[in-house]
Amino acid sequence: MTLSRRQFAGLTLASAASLVIAKPSFAGSARQGELTGRQGYNVKGTVQVKTDGGQTTVVLADNYVFDPAKNPPDIKICCGSGEKYAKGSKIHEKLTVKSGSASFKVPASIDTDNYDELYIYCEKFSVILAVAPLN
Repeated sequence: MTLSRRQFAGLTLASAASLVIAKPSFAGSARQGELTGRQGYNVKGTVQVKTDGGQTTVVLADNYVFDPAKNPPDIKICCGSGEKYAKGSKIHEKLTVKSGSASFKVPASIDTDNYDELYIYCEKFSVILAVAPLN
């Protein structure tokens, strides 16, 4: 069977049109939110939850500032929904960063996709000090 140039070009275009371009499965993802203080705490800044290559990281951006006038004990980063801390979602043992950027690896046992908020939390007194809704 012999094909003319026109027939060959038509087959080539039809084949190309049927191709599906997919993103590679190893591409990372990120959700982001803005921290807002609670309980009289002045906390602000951007936070990201990034997943890349199976490792999830919480990143506080350069604009992060924790209330310099207050020094609560036992500050943690954790997850939750509806401004309710989810037990077992503690990301970092003790947050000492008061301003500027920092990043923290999320333990493999925590699936951040199950939560829609990130908190700065005082574990000793069970108080949410800041909330960042993630989108």
